[in-house]
Amino acid sequence: MLKSYKLKFFAIILVLTISTGIYGQNSSSTSSPYSRFGFGTLNNSSYGKGDGMGGIGIGTRSSFQINTANPASYSSIDSLTFLMQFGVDARFTYSETASANNTRNNVNFNHLTFALPITRWWASSFGLLPYASKGYNINATTGESELLTNIAFSGTGTLTKLYWGNAIRLGKHLSLGANTWFLFGKIEDNSFINYPNDINAYDYLKNISLSAHGLGVTGGLQYHLMTKNKNRLTLGATFEPKVNINSSYIIHEERALFRGSSTPAEIIDTLQNVESTNKGLQVPLSYGAGFSYAIKDKITFGADVYFQKWKDVLFLGKQENFLSNSSRYSTGLEFVPNIYSIRRYWDRAEYRVGAFYENSYLTLNGEQIKTIGATFGLGLPLSRSRSKLNISCEVGQLGTKSNNLIKETYAKVTVHVLLWDRWFLKSKFD
Repeated sequence: MLKSYKLKFFAIILVLTISTGIYGQNSSSTSSPYSRFGFGTLNNSSYGKGDGMGGIGIGTRSSFQINTANPASYSSIDSLTFLMQFGVDARFTYSETASANNTRNNVNFNHLTFALPITRWWASSFGLLPYASKGYNINATTGESELLTNIAFSGTGTLTKLYWGNAIRLGKHLSLGANTWFLFGKIEDNSFINYPNDINAYDYLKNISLSAHGLGVTGGLQYHLMTKNKNRLTLGATFEPKVNINSSYIIHEERALFRGSSTPAEIIDTLQNVESTNKGLQVPLSYGAGFSYAIKDKITFGADVYFQKWKDVLFLGKQENFLSNSSRYSTGLEFVPNIYSIRRYWDRAEYRVGAFYENSYLTLNGEQIKTIGATFGLGLPLSRSRSKLNISCEVGQLGTKSNNLIKETYAKVTVHVLLWDRWFLKSKFD
């Protein structure tokens, strides 16, 4: 029979799973104007250590972390361990154009993952990860007199991955893993243009609604060894094939005398009405590689590269000109003064720093949208268990003010809670 604390543990899991599922369907984790295009703002795989180290994870492994960036890493989980990890992030953004600026704030539930060993050579993980989000609201007024034009763009929704991952160890040095995932969710885009001072001008309305659900797989491998001087080297790689995603979408475009309101009135002309349930939606071919090197349980450093072939995918049944092949380059370092210290708590804490550079999957006005950032993090032990509080901060810049684009300067704080429990041991006393 499970002990009472384990029953409470399962209750927490149930509540968080339900709340995360609701979150994945009905809310958005971004407010960036760039989320207007394609799938919206893409989310990186969440990983407590990696978020403070520039986002690396392909070439890292730990017995007491859940690293979804490379499913082969699950094989490092201790044979008597059960892990649960969830995260929350808060983002402050300052946006600028050539003529205006504003600020935005977002607080979001980040992810929920679990991991446990099946045998000494096989481990499994499952959970929910955000994939992409839309969450923008843009209003502008141009022209004057009879040419005055009001423009409004808005979008919302989230796509979420429900995954089940497994990893096995082949011999002493090689691990193979795969995440089988189910992508689901709904995103919407709305456009409304009206001419308030011209009674003869038609207002314009366009709605796009996309529901998606489909299966895919992400594979990974890691080669890990202990050097002669007792340091640890890990080399990793991941691969995800291009996948057709089942989808249903509606594209409705019309012009009418709405008279300044997007509430439909007498329809004058339907310009387009497309309803499709085909496979006109794809997730791109993706692949990456990374490494990490750990010195005497004190210093760990590593780097990742990651690529996605967005230029070849279909979105709403066609290839879009704004989609570009993306790339990300990350590096990071972690320092632990003395992981075995008993008297000094801060000697057991983990101190992290990193940086990254990313070419996004969007090219707008002839400019590929880029992000550059730096990260900082802390890993704080909870009591004397293996549970840990991972806090990371990311500061960066997205986009540019040139070519009529938007520059976003942001700061993001992420809190990951890792709960550890020792399972599968029989008590000597009841």
